[in-house]
Amino acid sequence: MARFCELGVEADVIIGKGIDMEELFNRRILIEKTVIQPTKYPGKNSSGLRMQMQVVLATFNTTPDQSGDYYQKDASGVAIGERRSCFTGSDILISAIQKAENQMPALNKARQERGEPLLSVYPIDTTIVKVGKCFQFT
Repeated sequence: MARFCELGVEADVIIGKGIDMEELFNRRILIEKTVIQPTKYPGKNSSGLRMQMQVVLATFNTTPDQSGDYYQKDASGVAIGERRSCFTGSDILISAIQKAENQMPALNKARQERGEPLLSVYPIDTTIVKVGKCFQFT
């Protein structure tokens, strides 16, 4: 009989206490996971979607580690820092995440052909900035 942990099923949940987007502006963070779903507040944006992000308020090194990552990790390779949850209806941020997820297979195919290591979308090392009324990843 299989144990549940052997089935490779991951819960599609975001962990961490809620944090307002305003607290994340101009702060370097890691995004570990996103969940994009229909919004519970129709009419707030043009896509009709909302995105929940699991972010890590990580500590970053000035130089990358052997994996090319700048964030500090524990012995198992997991980012060290407080995990928080944030919702946004920003069509710009939602679209950027969707594009990144959709482009990853083609990007990795090209990297594989060149003999370069493959990339994964998550975790994303980024800063969210507010330009006027718009939010953007940098």
